[in-house]
Amino acid sequence: MRPMRWRRSETRESRSSRAVETPGDVVAEEETAMQNRPLAALTSKSGLGALFLFACAAVTYLEVAKLHLGTPSAMGPGYFPAILGGFFIVFGLILLVEGWRKPQERVEVGQIAPVLYLLGAIVLFGLLYPIAGGVVAIAVLIVVAAIAEPGRTWRELAALTGVVLVAVWVVFVIALDLQLDALPRWLR
Repeated sequence: MRPMRWRRSETRESRSSRAVETPGDVVAEEETAMQNRPLAALTSKSGLGALFLFACAAVTYLEVAKLHLGTPSAMGPGYFPAILGGFFIVFGLILLVEGWRKPQERVEVGQIAPVLYLLGAIVLFGLLYPIAGGVVAIAVLIVVAAIAEPGRTWRELAALTGVVLVAVWVVFVIALDLQLDALPRWLR
C-alpha cells in the first residue's frame, strides 16, 4: 500500500495572481470604506485633535457659565473665555472635516499610551501636592512620566528627579520667592 501524498494547497500569491478584480468588488470595498469612514475620521490624528478641542470647549463653557459675560463695550470676566471656547469649536470642526475628507492613518493604542501616562502624571501631581508635598509629588510626576518613554534606567530616573527638584527650588523658591510646600502636612 502506497502512502498517501497530500497535495500542496495553493499559496496566497498563486490565488491572488489568478484573481481578477471585478467592478462589484471595487464597489463593495468602497461601501465598506464609507461605512467605516466616521470611525476612521475620529481615530485619525485630525479626529483626535478635534475631540480634544471639543473637550476643551466643553470645559471652557462649563467654567464660563459661572462668570458674567458682559458686552463688547464692557467685557466681563467670561467674555474672552467664551470667545476662546468658540474658537475651540470652530477649529475642532475644521479638523473633523479634514479627517473626514482626507482619510488618514489611524492612531494606534501604542501611540496614545504615552500621552495617557503624561496626563496621569499631571493628575497625580495635582492630587499628591497638597497631601504629600512638592518633593514627593515631583518625584512621582517624573517616574510616571518616564514610563511613557521606555528604556530609562532607575539611575537615570534618580538623576533626573534630583536635577528637577533642584531646578524647581532654584527657580520658584530662590528666583521668584514663592512659598512652596516641599514637605507633607504632617512634617511641617
